Order: sequence, then C-alpha cells, then structure tokens
Amino acid sequence: MFTLVEAISLAGDRAKQNDDTAGFTAGRAWVIDGATDLHDKPLTGWASDVAWVAHCANRELFNAAASPLRDAIRAASQGAREEFLRLAGAMPDERWKRPIASMLMAQESSDGIEGVDLGDCRIFALGADGAAFVAGAHEDAADDESALAAQQTDKDKPLLQRANTIEMLRRMRDTQNGGGGVWTFSLDAACAQHARAWAFVLKRPAHILLMTDGLSALTDRYDAYTPSALVQAALDKGLQELGRELRAIENADSGGASHPRFKKSDDATGLLIRLT
Repeated sequence: MFTLVEAISLAGDRAKQNDDTAGFTAGRAWVIDGATDLHDKPLTGWASDVAWVAHCANRELFNAAASPLRDAIRAASQGAREEFLRLAGAMPDERWKRPIASMLMAQESSDGIEGVDLGDCRIFALGADGAAFVAGAHEDAADDESALAAQQTDKDKPLLQRANTIEMLRRMRDTQNGGGGVWTFSLDAACAQHARAWAFVLKRPAHILLMTDGLSALTDRYDAYTPSALVQAALDKGLQELGRELRAIENADSGGASHPRFKKSDDATGLLIRLT
C-alpha cells in the first residue's frame, strides 16, 4: 500500500505560475513537469499552455487511476488534445508551440513498484534493506542541459528575450514527439507507447521519492546528495528543508557560473511515499 508521507511544490519564480503538478492514490503516484512555453501568448487562455497541459493531464490521470499505466497516459493525452482543440481552435503547425510535459508514474506491484516515464522526471527508491533504485530521464540529462546552457551569450535577459537561446530550444523541441528525437507527454497519444518502463524489487517498508527535475537537481546537477541519501534526507529532514537547501545553492550561484542552466531556479515538486 502507498502512504503519502509528504509533498512539496515550489515555484521557480514567484512572479509566475508553477508549471508542475502531482497526484496520489492508495496504489499509484505521479509527477508532471510542464516544459516552459517558447511563445509569448498562451493559446489556451491560461497563464501558460504548459501549466494548462500539466493540470489537464493530472485530472485525466485521476480519472484513469484504475487503468494500466500506458492506457492512463494514452487517455490523458487524448483528453488533453480534445480540450486543447476546444480552447485553441486548431493545432499549431509549429511543433514547438504544442504544449508538452515530462511525466513519471509509479504504482505498487507484488514485489515492489513498477512505473513508466516520459521526459526528465525522476524516482529514487530505498528499500528497508538499504537497496537503492533509480529511474527516469537518462543518465546524462542534467549534464547535457548544462552544456547547452553554458553556450548562452545573453543569459542576463529573461528567457523569452534570449533570441539565440530560444531559437535553439525551438529547434530542439521540433525534434520531439515524432520529430525524430525523444518523446515526452504530448497531445499525440502515441507518446504512451514510447514511455520507458521499469520495475524495482523492494523490501518493505520502502520509501520512494518522485520528483520533477527541479528537485532532483540536488542530486543530478548540484551533487549535494546521492540518490539513496536524498531519500534518507527527505525522511530525516523533510522536503521543506530540502527545498530550502536547493534554493540556497541556486541563490549562491544565481548567474550559473558553477552550474550553467537556463533559469536560476526551476519549479520543484516531490512526493515522498511509504510502501508497506
């Protein structure tokens, strides 16, 4: 059985909306991270199209909580597409204008947990015997982003005013979800078939930390914790304290000299779950 221990969702910029969401049931949990809009005016009428897609997907996942994982993603994508067309009127020809999100879902299995993910959300798990498990994103995802961010020549400007950076990000997004590159959660239901699947054998009681990449940066970008140590710290200190540590690291490196990145701080969401 899943028991929610603690949850956190911190806005990366308090002057803007939080593009993350998360959900939890007795046997399933998930986190969703909307990928920053690369156009000025949202097409849905929301504060951002990706905030809309994250909340829409969250609602649809609750509605599909009894469905197999891939079926739940497919239903969420189909529901989001139908709603987007009602709100926006048509699908943009430019692929980079279509809202996308990273998503990770985990559910209880007979010997631990199993799950699927799209994009760069993360899950760290710690069994009662100390065995640690990691899934989500790919091994060098944070390093790849840092390498790209280090190439910026106008990082002092707001993101959407960095012409060269935005052009690069639009080109990259054009390759996603059927464009020959990686798949994320999108308005194309085919994304469900491209989700990565994994399973952990866990001795109970086990603890599981589901995160958007804004929170997993404590491990993946800033090297403040190993995966198992981060789960233990969440238990010992709590997610609020980890959030304070995260922002302290980012404030001390606000210009990105030590840790190149596109934004000083990202939305950071985490669910700490106990498996009994």
